[in-house]
Amino acid sequence: MRPTTHRLELFINLPGQGRQRALALASITPAELVDAVLQEFRGELEYLSDSVADYRLVRAANHDPLDDGAPLADQVGDGDDLALEERPREVPQGARPLSKPVYLREQATGMVFRLAWQPAIIGRPDDNLPDNEMLAVNLAPLVSGARVSRRHAQIVEDGGQLFVESLARQNPTIVRAAAGNETRVEDGRVPLSDGDVIYLERSKLALKVIVRE
Repeated sequence: MRPTTHRLELFINLPGQGRQRALALASITPAELVDAVLQEFRGELEYLSDSVADYRLVRAANHDPLDDGAPLADQVGDGDDLALEERPREVPQGARPLSKPVYLREQATGMVFRLAWQPAIIGRPDDNLPDNEMLAVNLAPLVSGARVSRRHAQIVEDGGQLFVESLARQNPTIVRAAAGNETRVEDGRVPLSDGDVIYLERSKLALKVIVRE
């Protein structure tokens, strides 16, 4: 049996960051290693969330996932290549996946929302309203989340271009473009690009758009 202080030299491929060397205790689980990776790289990679449950470690060669509960030493060896992957999310009936990875990062808290489908509704859950399963950005847990409309806005993709549409005309949504101009989202749709910020006026929540090519 290996001592609990033994470390494995592993190589982990991170989306957008490439192959990273890691020295990991042989006794820890893949979930614990994922937590360590997120803590180290969240400052550099804005699209990473702080939730271990959003990710899994897989073998780079065949994408077979590791067992989250078993020690690394029972599953990998020195020099093995792994990859950090987002856990697949089921696309609701009536929705479609986006053509590229898109995220919204709440600027004050750093909370990250992955948009796994479109239309991706921004708001709060309510079983009494339609399209509850389309809610992709649940802002209810945030301090000012109660000021967000249950169906506040939605993000759609058309011809590879992202757009935001208002669903709550009495609760203003503004797009602050990375170029510096502001556009109020009213009757139509407003295009979105990487680095733009969706600002919800009453709640003062700012959601940065992150598009990972």
